[in-house]
Amino acid sequence: MWDCLERGEAPYASHLLYTQVGVLDDSDPVQRARGIEAGLLWGKHAEATVVYTDRGISGGMRQGIQRAINEGRPVEYRTLGD
Repeated sequence: MWDCLERGEAPYASHLLYTQVGVLDDSDPVQRARGIEAGLLWGKHAEATVVYTDRGISGGMRQGIQRAINEGRPVEYRTLGD
């Protein structure tokens, strides 16, 4: 998120919010799916989807990338070394 903030962007990282204790249980497939879908819904309001690839691309990230493509939103791939 720091990198996005340094670029003057307003990042939203649902995976950091929804996986907190007392919100959703990421080890429960139903709750995980609910969290992923909630994050994807926010994406509709974004100008772009930015994917940081330093640690690989998770299944949830792949879903986000595909949703962005389907909705016509640009996808930008970055690394923290950029």
